[in-house]
Amino acid sequence: MTSLTSPRRRRPSALLLSAALLAGGIGLPTAAAHAEEGQAAPAVPTAQVTQSGPLPGGYTVLIGGGIEPKDPTSEAIIQEIVDLAKAHAEGKSPRIAIVTAGSEPAPNATEASDGEEYDNATANGIYYGDWFRTHGVEVYAVPIDQNPNPDYPGDPYTAKNAAHPEVVAQIEQSDAIYFGGGDQSRYVRALMTCSGPDPSSLNVTSCADTPALAAMRRVVDGGGVSAGSSAGLAIQQGPGMITGGEPYPSWRDGASPGSFDDDRLGYVPAGGFAFFSEGLIDSHFARRDRQPRIVRLAMDRKQDRAFGVEENTALVVDRAARTGRVVGALGVSAFDLRQTTFDGLNASGISYSYLTAGSTIDFAARTETLAGSPTTAPGTGSPPAPATDIWGSSECEGGIFGTLNLAQALLASNAARAHGDTCVAAAESPSLRVTLNRAAGTEWNTAGGFAGLRMSITGTPDVQATAEVDGISAQGTLPLGSTAKITVTVRNSGAVPLAGVSAEAHPSRAGTSTEKAAQGSLLLPGASRSFSFTRQVTQGAQRFEVSVSGLPASTDGNPLDMDAVSGKAEVAFTGARPSQPGTGGNGTGGNVGNGGNGGDGPPGASGPGSTPGGGSGAHPSGTLARTGGSAPMHEFAGAGAVALIAAGAAAISLAGAARARRRSRLGA
Repeated sequence: MTSLTSPRRRRPSALLLSAALLAGGIGLPTAAAHAEEGQAAPAVPTAQVTQSGPLPGGYTVLIGGGIEPKDPTSEAIIQEIVDLAKAHAEGKSPRIAIVTAGSEPAPNATEASDGEEYDNATANGIYYGDWFRTHGVEVYAVPIDQNPNPDYPGDPYTAKNAAHPEVVAQIEQSDAIYFGGGDQSRYVRALMTCSGPDPSSLNVTSCADTPALAAMRRVVDGGGVSAGSSAGLAIQQGPGMITGGEPYPSWRDGASPGSFDDDRLGYVPAGGFAFFSEGLIDSHFARRDRQPRIVRLAMDRKQDRAFGVEENTALVVDRAARTGRVVGALGVSAFDLRQTTFDGLNASGISYSYLTAGSTIDFAARTETLAGSPTTAPGTGSPPAPATDIWGSSECEGGIFGTLNLAQALLASNAARAHGDTCVAAAESPSLRVTLNRAAGTEWNTAGGFAGLRMSITGTPDVQATAEVDGISAQGTLPLGSTAKITVTVRNSGAVPLAGVSAEAHPSRAGTSTEKAAQGSLLLPGASRSFSFTRQVTQGAQRFEVSVSGLPASTDGNPLDMDAVSGKAEVAFTGARPSQPGTGGNGTGGNVGNGGNGGDGPPGASGPGSTPGGGSGAHPSGTLARTGGSAPMHEFAGAGAVALIAAGAAAISLAGAARARRRSRLGA
């Protein structure tokens, strides 16, 4: 959904077009009540959604938003629409029907007549009409908004006009239909009649065309054009049309049927107008890091294809041929989910492509052709550093293009894998990780395009370990010649299950072997597992070290195409013969002495120059002074068990450039 805030330059034709609408002979409907907003029912469809076969004909131009008059790239996109409309007009001057029901209804005549300053359905009809006229076409502003009755005296835009015979006739004489930005939910309310569990929130499962929409469908099916930007892009898809959602809550919480004013991932089960039927589609895409929301929606809906279009960029679709080509400034993202595994939070096997201008898609063959001279060879750059706040959360004030930037940096480098984590904030827990993998057939070009990159979206993995010695004294000693019993506890401190968790111990002195504990079953987040080791206690200081590791996996044990996580723990102790009380050294329960000088003081006192808990040396009587407090273990001195915990993942330092989430008339 989109709000429009940016002002426009003045246009001299605004009042003339508004007057023409008022004089157009369209009857004004009587007053009627507005539907109240409500909450969506929790039901989520489970049936497989399949793509339709070839459509009767026509073209669809899907613009990701952000187009502006006089911008050369934007003008080229508008010209694409005009050229396709000319082909349908068969030599005559083409006619474009401008539909702006996705915008709010005009509140008064003053704002309705000013297409330069105000954002409403009537003013936007003026704005787009002026723009298309500069390309030499005839324009018909379709006088429909979502309200069934006039919003001010003489208001020409109402929902009831969707059944007016003259409006229908005017639409049928057009060669192209252009849908402006705003909120795609308003298009559903204005141009469809729907039923389902909660129509007020658009949790609807069945929708029928109004006469006006049926006329638009006849134009497009007959070889004409449907085009639209932002919300005008979104409304052109079929079942499961997205209505909103921020990246993090969309992934964590999943999709809910309906249209909402908060951060939830919403969708209309019955869908939009279905001029584009090759998969789900979203706008303002990589700029706003919308990869997680469209992929999550597709998986929840059991659809295996999804797309996202960048600002000032368009996907031009030949519906009969089932092909598409990319035009404009940036690119189009494509996701193939046929090989994806998903357990409710963790997904892997997502095929991610980004198609720059000149690239093409064959929807029937499910193939993408990159523009330029793509290669499968690694790049020559250095591996990208792990990204922080990869989805640019408002909780961390992150940036834009996080996932796309990481993907492009990976492919231009000599690395095979890269990852980035989400914002660390209480409102976004657990932390999530995006992992990108270069596959054998992954292609990329120098323009930043790529095809067949493998992506996982999961919880962030982490592991911790502690080591404890059974029966150790307060001074950190064990009887010489005894067997030390050591327990290593491994805790899954991350947000993703770990498979193949193991602990590998290393000898305390130079040796020839290591000891490895047997692997266990899947270790779920928050769970712990213990491993037991033994060591023969020898004379003097010795250290037990253990490395632990686990492989991130889904809850059913499938690998997630991520690096293993690891951690370490160690414990120090001293093998000693029993000493006589008060004969020097540390004394009973005292601090560590500094070598043999520890006996200069009374029992329990440190000798001259000693560091409490940190000294070591030989006692004059021949007994060993305590050495278990040597760095880095001294902070555990005096404890019944000596342990060091080392986390398996580095702490994340967040630097957040303010996230640009521009919302304009042309943005959704």
